[in-house]
Amino acid sequence: MTGDVAGYAEVAAMPGAGRLPAANTATRRLNVAFHQYNPRIWPLVRREVTVDGYALDWHLGHASPLHQWHLTANACDVFEFSLSNFLIAREDPARAGLDWVAIPVFLMKMFALTQIDVRAGSGIETFADLRGKRIGIPDFHMTAGVWLRVILRRLYGIRPEDVVWYTGRTPSERHGGAGVDDALRSDIAVHRRGEGDPDLRTMLASGAIDAAFGAVLPGSGDPPVPGTRRLPVELARRAYAEFRQATGCTPVNHTVLVQRALARSDPGLPLRLYHAFEESKQRAYASEAQSIGARLVMWEEDLSRNAAEFGDDPYPSGLAANRHVVRALADELLDEGLLRTAVDVDALFADSTRTT
Repeated sequence: MTGDVAGYAEVAAMPGAGRLPAANTATRRLNVAFHQYNPRIWPLVRREVTVDGYALDWHLGHASPLHQWHLTANACDVFEFSLSNFLIAREDPARAGLDWVAIPVFLMKMFALTQIDVRAGSGIETFADLRGKRIGIPDFHMTAGVWLRVILRRLYGIRPEDVVWYTGRTPSERHGGAGVDDALRSDIAVHRRGEGDPDLRTMLASGAIDAAFGAVLPGSGDPPVPGTRRLPVELARRAYAEFRQATGCTPVNHTVLVQRALARSDPGLPLRLYHAFEESKQRAYASEAQSIGARLVMWEEDLSRNAAEFGDDPYPSGLAANRHVVRALADELLDEGLLRTAVDVDALFADSTRTT
């Protein structure tokens, strides 16, 4: 039903890859694209939940190539997208043709602190030890990386300029293109990987960097990098608990975007989509087969601990529950120079969804 999408070029070249066509053509069809490993959308994909007046033509694949597809082809009506890339693209004159508006549905949480690999002998035992180190990350501006810097700043007083950063994606792989973070503050040191340069795994193994997020991704099947170890998940759990207590924020990475022209042509559609995604999520929570995958935030946990830490609805929708979370992300981007102007959070979202 879902199928993997090997790369965004494949999606663009072969629209049928990873695609589930709409059930009928009697209603208006919408091209929609989402990360496939998300049980909270499965009731929608299986048409157990519908959007009145519309049939959904699904493209399902991995989030990373889909993000590139949206930035280059802009072929979908409704789609999942990175929050930081959305905020940055809104200000980029080169992206003026990407006229999108958000729906306050937040589909993915990725906690970078649970995936920090460090070299033996680096002196890194806790997250506080990352000060002054050389840290690898796939893209400096990626949402998970922004949240990593928010947490390091808030809990440990480590500012972005207190670390030397190395990116793992080449210019052709970088989400947003080669110049996406050119406006970065000059006191923040970022070494950007060039075409043909070593990747994060190689840099970590050789000692060119001290630590990395994204060198070994969960589910990739890649073995650990020789001479490294992963910082304990329990450290990450405690850090996120402290961060939630201090800020009220649980980091979110992806939201749902709609073409603004579509929202203008049918002003009620964004709210109907919001309710459809919320119903799909609640059905997944209630499903015996899907409940565990739908509710878990950290995969290393059991449901009872997950509920104790994140509540009965660990993926809350709505602007009221998430306004301060989006604000924290936008403020970090502004401080780092990745945004030029302060963000009106409510203005990011479709009019009909602002009271959610």
